[in-house]
Amino acid sequence: MLLTSSATTSQNFTCKLPLLTQQQRPKGLLLEDNKSTSSSSFTIRHCNPKHFRSTAHRLLITRVCSDGGTSQHLGTSSTEARASERKSSRSDDGSLALLIRMLGQDNDPLDREEAVIALWKYSQGGKQQVEEILQFHGCINLAIDLLRSDSSSTCEAAAGILRSISAVDQYRDLVAQSGAIDEISSFLSRPSLTAEVKEQMICALWNLSMDEKHRINISNTDLLPMLIKSVDDEDLKVQEAAGCALANLALSPTNHQVMVEAGVIPKLTKFLRGDTETSKVIRKEAKQALLELAKDDDYRILIIEDGLVLVPIVGTDAYKSFKVASHSWPSLPDGTEFERGTSTPSRYGASELLLGLNIHDKKFDLEEAKVNAIVGRTQEQFLARIGAIEMEDGSILGSEFSASEQNNTLLPWVNGVARLILILGLEDASAISRAAWSIGDASINEHLRMSFMVAGAVKILVRLLNHNNENVRLAVTHALWRLSLSVNVSRIIGKENAVDQLVNALKDRQLPEDVMKKTMDILARVLDPGKEMEVKFSSTSSPTPMEFLSKFGFQ
Repeated sequence: MLLTSSATTSQNFTCKLPLLTQQQRPKGLLLEDNKSTSSSSFTIRHCNPKHFRSTAHRLLITRVCSDGGTSQHLGTSSTEARASERKSSRSDDGSLALLIRMLGQDNDPLDREEAVIALWKYSQGGKQQVEEILQFHGCINLAIDLLRSDSSSTCEAAAGILRSISAVDQYRDLVAQSGAIDEISSFLSRPSLTAEVKEQMICALWNLSMDEKHRINISNTDLLPMLIKSVDDEDLKVQEAAGCALANLALSPTNHQVMVEAGVIPKLTKFLRGDTETSKVIRKEAKQALLELAKDDDYRILIIEDGLVLVPIVGTDAYKSFKVASHSWPSLPDGTEFERGTSTPSRYGASELLLGLNIHDKKFDLEEAKVNAIVGRTQEQFLARIGAIEMEDGSILGSEFSASEQNNTLLPWVNGVARLILILGLEDASAISRAAWSIGDASINEHLRMSFMVAGAVKILVRLLNHNNENVRLAVTHALWRLSLSVNVSRIIGKENAVDQLVNALKDRQLPEDVMKKTMDILARVLDPGKEMEVKFSSTSSPTPMEFLSKFGFQ
Protein backbone atom coordinates (compact mmCIF):
# COMPACT_ATOMS: atom_id res chain seq x y z
CA MET A 1 0.00 0.00 0.00
CA LEU A 2 1.45 3.32 -1.08
CA LEU A 3 1.47 6.51 0.92
CA THR A 4 1.76 9.83 -0.90
CA SER A 5 2.48 13.08 0.85
CA SER A 6 0.32 16.09 -0.02
CA ALA A 7 2.55 19.12 -0.54
CA THR A 8 0.57 21.68 1.41
CA THR A 9 1.59 24.06 4.11
CA SER A 10 -1.07 22.70 6.47
CA GLN A 11 0.70 19.31 6.66
CA ASN A 12 -1.98 17.36 4.84
CA PHE A 13 -1.25 13.94 3.39
CA THR A 14 -3.15 11.51 1.21
CA CYS A 15 -3.39 7.78 1.76
CA LYS A 16 -5.67 5.00 0.64
CA LEU A 17 -7.95 4.00 3.48
CA PRO A 18 -11.13 1.90 3.65
CA LEU A 19 -14.31 3.90 3.89
CA LEU A 20 -14.93 4.89 7.51
CA THR A 21 -18.30 5.59 9.07
CA GLN A 22 -18.88 8.79 10.98
CA GLN A 23 -18.51 6.91 14.26
CA GLN A 24 -15.17 5.37 13.15
CA ARG A 25 -13.62 8.67 12.13
CA PRO A 26 -11.16 9.80 14.84
CA LYS A 27 -11.63 13.24 16.27
CA GLY A 28 -9.29 15.91 15.03
CA LEU A 29 -8.98 14.45 11.52
CA LEU A 30 -11.01 15.78 8.60
CA LEU A 31 -11.45 13.24 5.80
CA GLU A 32 -12.15 14.79 2.38
CA ASP A 33 -13.27 12.42 -0.34
CA ASN A 34 -11.01 12.55 -3.42
CA LYS A 35 -13.64 11.77 -6.01
CA SER A 36 -11.24 12.25 -8.87
CA THR A 37 -9.55 8.91 -8.18
CA SER A 38 -10.99 5.53 -9.03
CA SER A 39 -10.29 4.04 -5.60
CA SER A 40 -11.46 5.16 -2.20
CA SER A 41 -8.93 7.80 -1.21
CA PHE A 42 -9.03 10.50 1.42
CA THR A 43 -7.03 13.53 2.38
CA ILE A 44 -6.33 13.60 6.11
CA ARG A 45 -5.97 17.15 7.35
CA HIS A 46 -3.87 17.41 10.50
CA CYS A 47 -5.91 19.94 12.48
CA ASN A 48 -4.41 19.62 15.96
CA PRO A 49 -1.16 17.84 17.03
CA LYS A 50 -2.60 16.94 20.41
CA HIS A 51 -5.65 15.35 18.80
CA PHE A 52 -3.35 13.52 16.38
CA ARG A 53 -1.33 11.94 19.20
CA SER A 54 -4.45 10.80 21.05
CA THR A 55 -5.79 9.44 17.78
CA ALA A 56 -2.74 7.22 17.35
CA HIS A 57 -3.27 5.88 20.83
CA ARG A 58 -6.94 5.12 20.15
CA LEU A 59 -6.08 3.50 16.85
CA LEU A 60 -3.71 1.19 18.68
CA ILE A 61 -6.27 0.23 21.31
CA THR A 62 -9.41 -0.12 19.20
CA ARG A 63 -8.15 -1.11 15.77
CA VAL A 64 -4.64 -2.57 15.78
CA CYS A 65 -4.48 -4.43 19.10
CA SER A 66 -7.02 -7.18 19.45
CA ASP A 67 -6.72 -7.20 23.27
CA GLY A 68 -7.00 -3.52 24.04
CA GLY A 69 -3.28 -2.90 23.83
CA THR A 70 -2.54 -4.40 27.23
CA SER A 71 -1.01 -7.75 26.28
CA GLN A 72 2.61 -8.27 25.44
CA HIS A 73 1.62 -10.94 22.90
CA LEU A 74 -1.05 -9.47 20.68
CA GLY A 75 -2.11 -12.67 18.96
CA THR A 76 -5.13 -14.55 20.34
CA SER A 77 -5.73 -18.26 20.48
CA SER A 78 -9.49 -17.86 20.14
CA THR A 79 -10.94 -18.97 16.81
CA GLU A 80 -13.63 -16.29 17.00
CA ALA A 81 -11.04 -13.57 17.63
CA ARG A 82 -8.95 -14.71 14.66
CA ALA A 83 -12.02 -14.65 12.43
CA SER A 84 -12.79 -11.16 13.64
CA GLU A 85 -9.24 -10.09 12.82
CA ARG A 86 -9.58 -11.37 9.28
CA LYS A 87 -12.86 -9.49 8.81
CA SER A 88 -11.31 -6.25 10.01
CA SER A 89 -8.04 -6.64 8.11
CA ARG A 90 -8.92 -3.86 5.65
CA SER A 91 -9.59 -1.54 8.56
CA ASP A 92 -6.31 -2.58 10.19
CA ASP A 93 -4.46 -1.80 6.97
CA GLY A 94 -5.72 1.74 7.18
CA SER A 95 -4.63 2.04 10.80
CA LEU A 96 -1.21 0.62 10.02
CA ALA A 97 -0.82 3.00 7.12
CA LEU A 98 -1.56 5.90 9.42
CA LEU A 99 0.87 4.67 12.08
CA ILE A 100 3.67 4.09 9.60
CA ARG A 101 3.07 7.53 8.06
CA MET A 102 3.55 8.94 11.56
CA LEU A 103 7.08 7.44 11.68
CA GLY A 104 8.29 9.95 9.11
CA GLN A 105 10.83 12.60 10.04
CA ASP A 106 8.41 15.43 9.20
CA ASN A 107 6.17 14.48 12.13
CA ASP A 108 6.30 15.61 15.74
CA PRO A 109 8.74 13.47 17.85
CA LEU A 110 5.94 12.57 20.26
CA ASP A 111 3.76 11.42 17.38
CA ARG A 112 6.61 9.29 16.08
CA GLU A 113 7.20 7.81 19.53
CA GLU A 114 3.58 6.78 20.03
CA ALA A 115 3.42 5.35 16.51
CA VAL A 116 6.56 3.26 16.82
CA ILE A 117 5.48 1.92 20.22
CA ALA A 118 2.10 0.97 18.75
CA LEU A 119 3.72 -0.81 15.81
CA TRP A 120 6.17 -2.60 18.11
CA LYS A 121 3.35 -4.00 20.22
CA TYR A 122 1.46 -5.00 17.11
CA SER A 123 4.51 -6.77 15.64
CA GLN A 124 4.73 -8.96 18.73
CA GLY A 125 1.59 -10.76 17.59
CA GLY A 126 3.58 -13.06 15.32
CA LYS A 127 4.34 -13.70 11.68
CA GLN A 128 0.98 -12.53 10.35
CA GLN A 129 1.29 -9.15 12.03
CA VAL A 130 4.85 -8.76 10.80
CA GLU A 131 3.75 -9.49 7.25
CA GLU A 132 1.01 -6.87 7.49
CA ILE A 133 3.56 -4.26 8.60
CA LEU A 134 5.95 -5.21 5.82
CA GLN A 135 3.31 -4.49 3.19
CA PHE A 136 4.41 -0.89 3.56
CA HIS A 137 7.75 -0.37 1.84
CA GLY A 138 10.34 1.48 3.84
CA CYS A 139 9.01 0.61 7.30
CA ILE A 140 12.28 -1.13 8.23
CA ASN A 141 14.29 1.94 7.20
CA LEU A 142 11.99 4.16 9.24
CA ALA A 143 12.52 1.92 12.28
CA ILE A 144 16.29 2.04 11.82
CA ASP A 145 16.14 5.82 11.54
CA LEU A 146 14.29 5.99 14.87
CA LEU A 147 17.21 4.23 16.57
CA ARG A 148 18.90 7.62 16.49
CA SER A 149 16.19 9.16 18.65
CA ASP A 150 17.11 10.77 21.95
CA SER A 151 14.10 9.06 23.53
CA SER A 152 14.86 5.70 25.13
CA SER A 153 11.27 4.57 24.63
CA THR A 154 11.48 5.33 20.91
CA CYS A 155 14.82 3.51 20.57
CA GLU A 156 13.53 0.49 22.44
CA ALA A 157 10.41 0.25 20.31
CA ALA A 158 12.33 0.71 17.05
CA ALA A 159 14.80 -2.01 18.04
CA GLY A 160 11.87 -4.15 19.15
CA ILE A 161 10.32 -3.91 15.68
CA LEU A 162 13.61 -5.02 14.11
CA ARG A 163 13.71 -7.88 16.59
CA SER A 164 10.16 -8.99 15.69
CA ILE A 165 10.82 -8.83 11.95
CA SER A 166 14.15 -10.66 12.17
CA ALA A 167 12.47 -13.41 14.19
CA VAL A 168 10.72 -14.50 10.97
CA ASP A 169 13.10 -16.60 8.87
CA GLN A 170 12.31 -15.17 5.43
CA TYR A 171 12.64 -11.55 6.54
CA ARG A 172 16.09 -11.63 8.13
CA ASP A 173 17.72 -10.72 4.85
CA LEU A 174 15.48 -7.65 4.56
CA VAL A 175 16.60 -6.43 7.97
CA ALA A 176 20.28 -7.08 7.23
CA GLN A 177 20.12 -5.49 3.77
CA SER A 178 18.62 -2.36 5.30
CA GLY A 179 21.88 -1.80 7.18
CA ALA A 180 20.59 -2.83 10.61
CA ILE A 181 23.83 -4.59 11.62
CA ASP A 182 26.00 -1.53 11.02
CA GLU A 183 23.47 0.81 12.64
CA ILE A 184 23.14 -1.36 15.75
CA SER A 185 26.93 -1.55 15.92
CA SER A 186 27.18 2.23 16.14
CA PHE A 187 24.36 2.56 18.66
CA LEU A 188 25.50 -0.18 21.05
CA SER A 189 28.66 1.77 21.77
CA ARG A 190 26.66 4.56 23.40
CA PRO A 191 27.50 4.70 27.12
CA SER A 192 24.08 6.14 27.99
CA LEU A 193 22.14 3.31 26.37
CA THR A 194 19.53 1.80 28.70
CA ALA A 195 19.38 -1.93 29.45
CA GLU A 196 15.98 -2.20 27.73
CA VAL A 197 17.31 -0.77 24.47
CA LYS A 198 20.42 -2.96 24.59
CA GLU A 199 18.29 -6.03 25.15
CA GLN A 200 16.15 -5.37 22.07
CA MET A 201 19.16 -4.57 19.88
CA ILE A 202 21.11 -7.64 20.96
CA CYS A 203 18.04 -9.84 20.54
CA ALA A 204 17.74 -8.55 16.97
CA LEU A 205 21.38 -9.57 16.42
CA TRP A 206 20.61 -12.93 18.03
CA ASN A 207 17.85 -13.49 15.47
CA LEU A 208 20.07 -12.42 12.59
CA SER A 209 22.85 -14.75 13.77
CA MET A 210 20.58 -17.71 13.04
CA ASP A 211 21.81 -17.45 9.44
CA GLU A 212 25.47 -18.19 8.79
CA LYS A 213 26.04 -15.33 6.34
CA HIS A 214 24.87 -12.85 8.96
CA ARG A 215 27.03 -14.49 11.64
CA ILE A 216 30.12 -13.72 9.62
CA ASN A 217 29.03 -10.11 9.10
CA ILE A 218 28.42 -9.65 12.82
CA SER A 219 31.78 -11.17 13.75
CA ASN A 220 33.64 -8.91 11.34
CA THR A 221 32.34 -5.71 12.92
CA ASP A 222 32.84 -3.99 16.25
CA LEU A 223 29.79 -5.85 17.50
CA LEU A 224 31.76 -8.92 18.63
CA PRO A 225 33.71 -7.20 21.43
CA MET A 226 30.49 -5.42 22.44
CA LEU A 227 28.67 -8.74 22.72
CA ILE A 228 31.50 -10.24 24.74
CA LYS A 229 31.46 -7.23 27.03
CA SER A 230 27.68 -7.51 27.39
CA VAL A 231 27.88 -10.92 29.09
CA ASP A 232 29.15 -8.96 32.11
CA ASP A 233 26.26 -6.50 31.97
CA GLU A 234 24.43 -5.80 35.20
CA ASP A 235 21.08 -6.56 33.57
CA LEU A 236 20.39 -10.30 33.42
CA LYS A 237 18.33 -10.10 30.21
CA VAL A 238 21.18 -8.34 28.42
CA GLN A 239 23.57 -11.05 29.64
CA GLU A 240 21.32 -13.81 28.35
CA ALA A 241 20.76 -12.16 24.98
CA ALA A 242 24.50 -11.66 24.49
CA GLY A 243 25.20 -15.27 25.49
CA CYS A 244 22.65 -16.57 23.00
CA ALA A 245 24.12 -14.43 20.22
CA LEU A 246 27.66 -15.63 20.98
CA ALA A 247 26.50 -19.26 21.01
CA ASN A 248 25.07 -18.76 17.52
CA LEU A 249 28.24 -17.07 16.27
CA ALA A 250 30.29 -20.02 17.51
CA LEU A 251 28.32 -22.36 15.26
CA SER A 252 30.42 -21.09 12.32
CA PRO A 253 34.02 -22.44 12.51
CA THR A 254 35.20 -19.45 10.49
CA ASN A 255 34.32 -17.25 13.47
CA HIS A 256 36.31 -19.22 16.03
CA GLN A 257 39.65 -17.48 15.60
CA VAL A 258 38.28 -13.96 15.82
CA MET A 259 36.13 -14.92 18.82
CA VAL A 260 39.06 -16.43 20.71
CA GLU A 261 41.29 -13.47 19.89
CA ALA A 262 38.57 -11.16 21.20
CA GLY A 263 38.74 -12.96 24.57
CA VAL A 264 35.50 -14.94 24.56
CA ILE A 265 36.88 -18.02 26.37
CA PRO A 266 37.67 -16.51 29.80
CA LYS A 267 34.41 -14.54 29.67
CA LEU A 268 32.36 -17.73 29.25
CA THR A 269 34.30 -20.27 31.32
CA LYS A 270 33.66 -18.34 34.53
CA PHE A 271 29.93 -19.12 34.23
CA LEU A 272 30.65 -22.87 34.19
CA ARG A 273 33.33 -22.83 36.88
CA GLY A 274 30.79 -21.49 39.34
CA ASP A 275 32.79 -18.34 40.06
CA THR A 276 29.67 -16.22 39.78
CA GLU A 277 25.96 -16.75 40.25
CA THR A 278 23.99 -16.41 37.07
CA SER A 279 20.97 -17.80 35.25
CA LYS A 280 20.50 -21.23 33.73
CA VAL A 281 20.16 -19.61 30.31
CA ILE A 282 23.60 -17.99 30.29
CA ARG A 283 25.22 -21.19 31.59
CA LYS A 284 23.59 -23.22 28.85
CA GLU A 285 24.57 -20.78 26.10
CA ALA A 286 28.12 -20.41 27.43
CA LYS A 287 28.51 -24.19 27.42
CA GLN A 288 27.17 -24.45 23.87
CA ALA A 289 29.60 -21.81 22.61
CA LEU A 290 32.60 -23.36 24.39
CA LEU A 291 31.76 -26.86 23.14
CA GLU A 292 31.83 -25.53 19.58
CA LEU A 293 35.19 -23.86 20.19
CA ALA A 294 36.52 -27.05 21.85
CA LYS A 295 36.23 -28.89 18.53
CA ASP A 296 39.53 -27.19 17.66
CA ASP A 297 42.49 -28.78 19.50
CA ASP A 298 44.21 -25.49 20.26
CA TYR A 299 41.10 -23.81 21.60
CA ARG A 300 40.24 -26.89 23.67
CA ILE A 301 43.59 -26.52 25.44
CA LEU A 302 42.76 -22.89 26.23
CA ILE A 303 39.42 -23.96 27.69
CA ILE A 304 41.08 -26.64 29.84
CA GLU A 305 43.72 -24.19 31.03
CA ASP A 306 40.88 -21.90 32.10
CA GLY A 307 39.51 -24.48 34.52
CA LEU A 308 37.17 -26.79 32.58
CA VAL A 309 37.45 -30.41 31.46
CA LEU A 310 35.71 -31.94 28.45
CA VAL A 311 33.71 -34.97 29.63
CA PRO A 312 31.82 -37.39 27.38
CA ILE A 313 28.09 -37.88 27.84
CA VAL A 314 27.76 -41.67 27.91
CA GLY A 315 24.06 -41.98 28.77
CA THR A 316 22.27 -42.85 31.97
CA ASP A 317 22.03 -46.53 31.00
CA ALA A 318 25.81 -46.86 31.15
CA TYR A 319 25.80 -45.82 34.81
CA LYS A 320 23.49 -48.68 35.77
CA SER A 321 26.59 -50.86 36.00
CA PHE A 322 28.10 -48.51 38.56
CA LYS A 323 28.71 -50.48 41.72
CA VAL A 324 29.60 -48.98 45.04
CA ALA A 325 29.32 -50.35 48.53
CA SER A 326 25.96 -49.43 50.04
CA HIS A 327 27.70 -47.61 52.87
CA SER A 328 31.05 -46.62 51.41
CA TRP A 329 33.26 -44.15 53.21
CA PRO A 330 35.55 -41.52 51.68
CA SER A 331 39.12 -42.71 51.38
CA LEU A 332 42.40 -41.74 49.77
CA PRO A 333 43.34 -43.23 46.39
CA ASP A 334 45.69 -45.65 48.14
CA GLY A 335 42.72 -47.12 50.03
CA THR A 336 43.32 -45.42 53.38
CA GLU A 337 39.95 -44.70 55.00
CA PHE A 338 39.09 -41.96 57.43
CA GLU A 339 37.92 -42.86 60.91
CA ARG A 340 34.21 -43.54 60.91
CA GLY A 341 31.84 -41.81 63.29
CA THR A 342 29.38 -43.58 65.55
CA SER A 343 26.34 -42.50 63.54
CA THR A 344 24.61 -45.01 61.26
CA PRO A 345 25.41 -44.43 57.55
CA SER A 346 22.50 -43.28 55.39
CA ARG A 347 21.03 -45.37 52.59
CA TYR A 348 22.21 -43.12 49.75
CA GLY A 349 25.47 -42.06 51.35
CA ALA A 350 24.37 -38.61 52.54
CA SER A 351 26.60 -38.80 55.62
CA GLU A 352 29.56 -39.78 53.43
CA LEU A 353 28.67 -36.92 51.10
CA LEU A 354 28.74 -34.44 53.96
CA LEU A 355 32.14 -35.69 55.08
CA GLY A 356 33.50 -35.57 51.54
CA LEU A 357 32.20 -32.07 50.88
CA ASN A 358 33.42 -30.73 54.23
CA ILE A 359 36.86 -32.31 54.13
CA HIS A 360 38.31 -28.78 54.07
CA ASP A 361 36.92 -28.18 57.56
CA LYS A 362 38.43 -31.33 59.05
CA LYS A 363 41.79 -31.27 60.74
CA PHE A 364 43.49 -33.50 58.17
CA ASP A 365 46.96 -32.72 56.90
CA LEU A 366 46.14 -33.25 53.22
CA GLU A 367 47.44 -31.72 50.04
CA GLU A 368 44.99 -29.70 47.97
CA ALA A 369 45.05 -32.29 45.18
CA LYS A 370 43.97 -35.04 47.60
CA VAL A 371 41.23 -32.87 49.06
CA ASN A 372 39.93 -32.11 45.57
CA ALA A 373 40.02 -35.80 44.68
CA ILE A 374 37.93 -36.70 47.71
CA VAL A 375 35.42 -33.91 47.15
CA GLY A 376 35.04 -34.63 43.43
CA ARG A 377 34.70 -38.38 43.86
CA THR A 378 32.17 -37.96 46.67
CA GLN A 379 30.02 -35.63 44.58
CA GLU A 380 30.06 -37.77 41.44
CA GLN A 381 29.40 -41.05 43.26
CA PHE A 382 26.49 -39.46 45.09
CA LEU A 383 24.99 -38.26 41.79
CA ALA A 384 25.44 -41.75 40.34
CA ARG A 385 23.73 -43.31 43.35
CA ILE A 386 20.60 -41.18 43.02
CA GLY A 387 20.47 -41.44 39.22
CA ALA A 388 21.23 -37.77 38.53
CA ILE A 389 24.76 -38.17 37.15
CA GLU A 390 23.94 -36.74 33.71
CA MET A 391 21.05 -34.49 34.58
CA GLU A 392 21.06 -30.71 34.58
CA ASP A 393 18.11 -28.57 35.62
CA GLY A 394 15.91 -31.66 35.65
CA SER A 395 16.73 -32.77 32.09
CA ILE A 396 19.19 -35.32 30.80
CA LEU A 397 22.25 -33.77 29.18
CA GLY A 398 22.37 -34.26 25.43
CA SER A 399 18.90 -35.84 25.34
CA GLU A 400 18.05 -33.77 22.27
CA PHE A 401 20.71 -35.57 20.23
CA SER A 402 20.74 -39.08 18.88
CA ALA A 403 22.57 -41.74 20.86
CA SER A 404 25.06 -42.25 18.04
CA GLU A 405 26.46 -38.75 18.28
CA GLN A 406 29.60 -38.16 20.32
CA ASN A 407 28.26 -35.63 22.80
CA ASN A 408 30.28 -33.94 25.49
CA THR A 409 29.77 -31.58 28.36
CA LEU A 410 32.11 -29.29 30.28
CA LEU A 411 32.75 -29.59 34.01
CA PRO A 412 35.08 -27.79 36.43
CA TRP A 413 38.43 -29.52 37.04
CA VAL A 414 37.44 -31.16 40.32
CA ASN A 415 34.21 -32.67 39.00
CA GLY A 416 35.57 -33.40 35.54
CA VAL A 417 38.51 -35.46 36.82
CA ALA A 418 36.24 -37.41 39.17
CA ARG A 419 33.58 -38.00 36.48
CA LEU A 420 36.12 -39.37 33.99
CA ILE A 421 37.56 -41.79 36.53
CA LEU A 422 34.07 -42.93 37.50
CA ILE A 423 33.30 -43.69 33.83
CA LEU A 424 36.48 -45.80 33.62
CA GLY A 425 34.92 -48.12 36.18
CA LEU A 426 31.79 -48.81 34.12
CA GLU A 427 31.18 -51.87 31.94
CA ASP A 428 30.34 -50.09 28.69
CA ALA A 429 33.38 -50.36 26.42
CA SER A 430 32.42 -47.31 24.38
CA ALA A 431 32.06 -45.19 27.52
CA ILE A 432 35.41 -46.39 28.86
CA SER A 433 37.14 -45.66 25.56
CA ARG A 434 35.76 -42.12 25.36
CA ALA A 435 36.70 -41.39 28.96
CA ALA A 436 40.26 -42.61 28.42
CA TRP A 437 40.66 -40.42 25.35
CA SER A 438 39.33 -37.45 27.31
CA ILE A 439 41.82 -38.10 30.12
CA GLY A 440 44.66 -38.10 27.62
CA ASP A 441 43.44 -34.91 25.94
CA ALA A 442 42.94 -33.18 29.30
CA SER A 443 46.44 -34.02 30.57
CA ILE A 444 47.95 -30.83 29.19
CA ASN A 445 49.99 -29.75 32.22
CA GLU A 446 51.54 -31.06 35.41
CA HIS A 447 48.63 -29.91 37.54
CA LEU A 448 46.08 -32.01 35.69
CA ARG A 449 48.38 -35.03 35.33
CA MET A 450 48.92 -35.02 39.09
CA SER A 451 45.19 -34.52 39.66
CA PHE A 452 44.38 -37.64 37.66
CA MET A 453 47.10 -39.60 39.43
CA VAL A 454 45.99 -38.58 42.92
CA ALA A 455 42.37 -39.35 42.04
CA GLY A 456 43.32 -42.94 41.19
CA ALA A 457 43.29 -42.94 37.38
CA VAL A 458 46.62 -44.74 36.92
CA LYS A 459 45.62 -47.95 38.69
CA ILE A 460 42.43 -48.26 36.65
CA LEU A 461 44.13 -47.45 33.33
CA VAL A 462 46.86 -50.04 33.88
CA ARG A 463 44.24 -52.67 34.63
CA LEU A 464 42.40 -51.76 31.42
CA LEU A 465 45.50 -52.49 29.32
CA ASN A 466 44.27 -56.10 29.31
CA HIS A 467 40.72 -55.21 28.24
CA ASN A 468 39.26 -57.47 25.55
CA ASN A 469 38.17 -54.47 23.44
CA GLU A 470 40.81 -53.11 21.09
CA ASN A 471 39.41 -49.57 21.12
CA VAL A 472 39.65 -49.49 24.90
CA ARG A 473 43.29 -50.63 24.80
CA LEU A 474 44.15 -47.95 22.23
CA ALA A 475 42.45 -45.20 24.27
CA VAL A 476 44.08 -46.37 27.51
CA THR A 477 47.51 -46.36 25.87
CA HIS A 478 46.89 -42.78 24.73
CA ALA A 479 45.90 -41.72 28.25
CA LEU A 480 48.95 -43.35 29.87
CA TRP A 481 51.19 -41.82 27.20
CA ARG A 482 50.03 -38.31 28.05
CA LEU A 483 50.08 -38.92 31.80
CA SER A 484 53.61 -40.38 31.69
CA LEU A 485 54.96 -37.00 30.59
CA SER A 486 55.06 -36.31 34.32
CA VAL A 487 58.03 -37.94 36.06
CA ASN A 488 55.96 -38.45 39.19
CA VAL A 489 53.15 -40.14 37.28
CA SER A 490 55.54 -42.35 35.30
CA ARG A 491 56.94 -43.69 38.59
CA ILE A 492 53.45 -44.61 39.74
CA ILE A 493 52.81 -46.35 36.40
CA GLY A 494 55.92 -48.45 37.04
CA LYS A 495 54.78 -49.33 40.57
CA GLU A 496 51.45 -50.55 39.19
CA ASN A 497 53.28 -53.32 37.25
CA ALA A 498 52.43 -51.85 33.86
CA VAL A 499 55.80 -52.76 32.31
CA ASP A 500 54.99 -56.41 31.60
CA GLN A 501 51.71 -55.52 29.94
CA LEU A 502 53.35 -52.84 27.80
CA VAL A 503 56.11 -55.25 26.76
CA ASN A 504 53.55 -57.88 25.77
CA ALA A 505 51.75 -55.27 23.71
CA LEU A 506 54.93 -54.53 21.76
CA LYS A 507 55.24 -58.19 20.81
CA ASP A 508 51.98 -57.96 18.87
CA ARG A 509 53.00 -57.65 15.21
CA GLN A 510 49.59 -56.20 14.30
CA LEU A 511 49.95 -53.29 16.72
CA PRO A 512 49.31 -49.99 14.88
CA GLU A 513 52.43 -47.89 14.38
CA ASP A 514 51.23 -44.89 16.35
CA VAL A 515 50.24 -47.09 19.29
CA MET A 516 53.62 -48.82 19.11
CA LYS A 517 55.44 -45.49 19.36
CA LYS A 518 53.31 -44.40 22.31
CA THR A 519 53.92 -47.70 24.08
CA MET A 520 57.68 -47.38 23.63
CA ASP A 521 57.56 -43.82 24.94
CA ILE A 522 55.70 -44.95 28.06
CA LEU A 523 58.20 -47.75 28.70
CA ALA A 524 61.16 -45.44 28.23
CA ARG A 525 59.74 -42.89 30.67
CA VAL A 526 58.83 -45.53 33.24
CA LEU A 527 62.08 -47.51 33.12
CA ASP A 528 64.54 -44.64 33.00
CA PRO A 529 63.90 -41.02 32.00
CA GLY A 530 67.56 -40.67 31.04
CA LYS A 531 67.48 -43.68 28.74
CA GLU A 532 64.36 -42.30 27.07
CA MET A 533 66.47 -39.49 25.61
CA GLU A 534 69.23 -41.95 24.73
CA VAL A 535 66.79 -44.14 22.83
CA LYS A 536 65.34 -41.20 20.96
CA PHE A 537 68.64 -39.70 19.84
CA SER A 538 70.95 -42.73 19.57
CA SER A 539 70.07 -43.25 15.90
CA THR A 540 68.48 -41.29 13.09
CA SER A 541 65.80 -43.94 12.56
CA SER A 542 63.33 -45.18 15.14
CA PRO A 543 64.28 -48.54 16.71
CA THR A 544 62.20 -51.64 16.16
CA PRO A 545 60.30 -52.99 19.19
CA MET A 546 62.94 -55.72 19.68
CA GLU A 547 65.80 -53.21 19.40
CA PHE A 548 63.99 -50.96 21.84
CA LEU A 549 63.46 -53.77 24.35
CA SER A 550 67.07 -54.94 24.09
CA LYS A 551 68.28 -51.48 25.11
CA PHE A 552 66.45 -51.97 28.39
CA GLY A 553 67.66 -55.52 28.95
CA PHE A 554 64.59 -57.39 27.66
CA GLN A 555 65.18 -60.46 25.54
